[in-house]
Amino acid sequence: MTFLFTDVEGSTRRWETDAEGMRAALAAHDVVLRTAIEAHGGFLFKHTGDGVCAAFASPRSAVDAAVAAQGALELPVRMGIATGEAELRGGDYFGVVLNRAARVMAAGHGGQILLADSTAALLSGVDLVDLGPRRLRDLPTAVGVFQVRAAGLRTDFPPLRTLDASPGNLRPQTTSFVGRESEVAELQGAVKAHRLVTLTGVGGVGKTRLALEVAARLIDEFPDGVWFFELAAVADPAAVPDAVAAVLGIIQQPGKSVTNSVAAALEGRVRLLVLDNCEHVLDAAADLVEAILAASATVTILATSREGLGVSEEQIWRVPSLDVNSGSESAAVNLFVDRAHSVVSDFSLTLSDEADAVVDICRRLDGIPLAIELAASRMASMTASEVRDRLDQRFRLLVGSRRGLERHQTLRHAVQWSYDHLAEAEKAMLERCSVFAGGFDLQSACAVAGLPDAPDDFATLDLLDALVRKSLLVAGRSLGRTRYSMLETIRQFAEEQLVARGEAAEIWAAHARYFAALESDILALWDSPRQREAYDWFAVEQTNLRTAFRWAADQGDLDVAAPIATYAAWLGLMTENHEPIAWAEELIEPARAIDHPRLATLYVVASNCYMAGRIDSGIRYTEAAERAIS
Repeated sequence: MTFLFTDVEGSTRRWETDAEGMRAALAAHDVVLRTAIEAHGGFLFKHTGDGVCAAFASPRSAVDAAVAAQGALELPVRMGIATGEAELRGGDYFGVVLNRAARVMAAGHGGQILLADSTAALLSGVDLVDLGPRRLRDLPTAVGVFQVRAAGLRTDFPPLRTLDASPGNLRPQTTSFVGRESEVAELQGAVKAHRLVTLTGVGGVGKTRLALEVAARLIDEFPDGVWFFELAAVADPAAVPDAVAAVLGIIQQPGKSVTNSVAAALEGRVRLLVLDNCEHVLDAAADLVEAILAASATVTILATSREGLGVSEEQIWRVPSLDVNSGSESAAVNLFVDRAHSVVSDFSLTLSDEADAVVDICRRLDGIPLAIELAASRMASMTASEVRDRLDQRFRLLVGSRRGLERHQTLRHAVQWSYDHLAEAEKAMLERCSVFAGGFDLQSACAVAGLPDAPDDFATLDLLDALVRKSLLVAGRSLGRTRYSMLETIRQFAEEQLVARGEAAEIWAAHARYFAALESDILALWDSPRQREAYDWFAVEQTNLRTAFRWAADQGDLDVAAPIATYAAWLGLMTENHEPIAWAEELIEPARAIDHPRLATLYVVASNCYMAGRIDSGIRYTEAAERAIS
């Protein structure tokens, strides 16, 4: 297939200065493009802001459509054409060729038609100007670029917008950029509006890749270049200024520190500095950034870190996981498919079972790009269903190439990198909170924190806050309170550490005792005008209640398991959730064997099984309850 991508040059400025005029011009633009595309047998399958994407069976048809449209358009439209294999799914096309067409288009100017060498090689009888191999944003190797010449079209244009033409050290990436278009647009605006933007997020969430994409798209905004600094390999914080100076070619000036020499050399330069992986040299990076911003009003800094730098002008931007809620159309699934293609060229989601498995993989991996890429790399020797079925052992399964950065060679390395930079108290808190499968609040965290000497909950709160800032916990809102949660990948890792520390049984017991002790409070809330709050609480905490019950029941601890089963069953009964009734039934025999004081209550609770249609069992439990009470 051959793909044509178009975009209106300078559209943002036109919308800002004359929205009505731009609206009318864009309507005419759409008519011209659609007419030209359809007249030449093309299929316009997507609108992208102020541009379109179209597919053609013939390279010549794509070129002819572009020439016809360009001759009739009033707006300055740049066009890019590339040829290659693509997959049609859900009314949209997916494949490396689309990224290539988009990047070729982005290199051009209004009125210009550019072709990738993949298309030019298939044409004859078309007047082409060979512009040579060019390094294009987000493409791992140089692409031969050609300009179409035709009667009535402009032929003189400024130099192409390629990485070759820009100062700085930004290099093409070895993999395509998938998804996150809204995040890229938002971040571009943030970088234009703020002198320091820091991307934060859990390891493997894609901070570096997102920063590089944003930097590449902003390359024309910084005439003195975009400069990238990889700080992960800088073990000594004192060496941070030297590492930055070496990349920029700055020599320490007499009477000045390296930091001040860098800051002075950057004064008046319109540059974007991308400081990557600052978390392990946080204070040193912050000191350098402050010095640079104080010395120059024209330098912009985009940093990545698992926590903010703490600098006064800093704008923190938390990088989210990829969307996993749109099924096979989600960004996470698109990333999986793209990376799977690199190891299995004919990989597709045509089999429904495999499509469902890929969706499940992405969901269970929390939409973390690194984890998804490592899972996709397994497609060379496994099916998606086989990968999905082994995700409980994800740290053994998700292992990548030894050529990658060490912290990204395995999923474990990515998480371990963050964990190793925690204080001991932070490590302990993270591990202990791993017992909460369904999230938790401050009160429940205090129950497992193991801080008996703390006079109040502030010590726990401070540790939770630190873990949120370091991107290992997520703070949200539920029932009018802050509720904390972990990505499942982080939770599994923390649980492993808890077991290795030898504290797992103690913390699981504390977790179960905490939920058992809530019985009187929750039942009192239920038997009050605020009954709705009790039901809402049950809906939020059901996963934790299940986990706590299961642990206590498996330990034979009826004093803990029975209260949980009792009040959970009453709440479940009123919300048509009958699962906890089965918990009570499970405890009857062990309770009867030791004549436990909760036996009669368990019979009463279990008798509610009649609500699930088990009338005979309900009658039997009721009779047993009467005998136990008498």
